[in-house]
Amino acid sequence: MLNAFELYTPATVEEACRCRAETGGTLLAGGTDVLVAMHGGKAHAVLIDLKGLAPLRGIRETETHWHLGALTPHYAIEADPVWRARCTCLYEGCSQVGSVQIRHRGTLGGNLCNAVPSADSAGPLLALDAVCRIASPAGVRDVPLTEFFLGARRTVLGPDELLQEIVVPKPAPHTGSCYIKYTRRRAMDLALCGVTVLVTLDGGRIAAARVALTTAAPTPIRAPGAEAYLQGRQADRVDLAELGRRTAADASPRTSWRASTEFRLTLLQELAGRAFTTALARAKEDPT
Repeated sequence: MLNAFELYTPATVEEACRCRAETGGTLLAGGTDVLVAMHGGKAHAVLIDLKGLAPLRGIRETETHWHLGALTPHYAIEADPVWRARCTCLYEGCSQVGSVQIRHRGTLGGNLCNAVPSADSAGPLLALDAVCRIASPAGVRDVPLTEFFLGARRTVLGPDELLQEIVVPKPAPHTGSCYIKYTRRRAMDLALCGVTVLVTLDGGRIAAARVALTTAAPTPIRAPGAEAYLQGRQADRVDLAELGRRTAADASPRTSWRASTEFRLTLLQELAGRAFTTALARAKEDPT
C-alpha cells in the first residue's frame, strides 16, 4: 500500500524544473525504483511525472554523436542492432538490467540519477565518454559523466535541475568494447562486480583505452591506472595479470553481506583481463 502523495504532470522541462525547486519533489521517470521504494514504505510526498516531456524522449543521431533522451528505456538499446554492433558494451549493460519487464519500463536517465555503484548502464557509458546534458530554468549545461556522481545516491543535479539527455560520441574506427557483469546467480541480480573495457586500435597499437568499474567504489568509476597501462601499448604485449593488478589498485570496493572486499578485488583482476581480451577481438573485427 502506498502512502498518500501529490502528483504533478508538468507540460515542459522548464515547468518540471521549477516544480522540483518549489516542492522538493521526487522525479518520476520509469518508476521501477521509486514505486518499489514507496511500496516498501518509503514516503514521497510529491512526485513529478516526467513521462510526457518530449525533449526527454527518443534517440537523435548526428554525424558524430548519439543523443539519448533521459527517458530512453533500456530495451530501446537492447533491441537495436546498431548498438550491439557499434557500442557493444552499452548493449551488454542495458540487456542485463533487471528483467525484460523492467528494461521496457526503466530508463537510462533513472539508472544514472539513482547513482548506485551497481548501475549496469553507468560503466559502459563511462567507457564511451558520455556527457550528461542537464536542464534548468536558466538553460542547459553539459557535465561529463565522469563528474556526474558525487557519492552513493548523490549527483551534481541542483534542486532546480534534471537530466535531459545523455550525449554519446560515436566510437572511432577499429574500436571494440565489452561489459562483464558478475553475479551470484544466472538470473536477475545486482552485480557483485562489473568491468567495462573499450579499446581503439591503430594497426597493432592501442590508440585509446578506457576502463570503467561498477560495484568497485561508492560510485561507478573509471580506472585511470589501468587505462594508462593500456594506452599506446602494442596490443599483443598486454600482460593481463598486470592489467588486472592495476585495475584492482584503482578500486575501493566495500565488504557487504553479498561479497567481501577481498573477493571483489580478486574478481576485478580476473574480469579486467577477460573484458580486455573480448574488447580487443571486437576491435580487430570492427569494419568501420
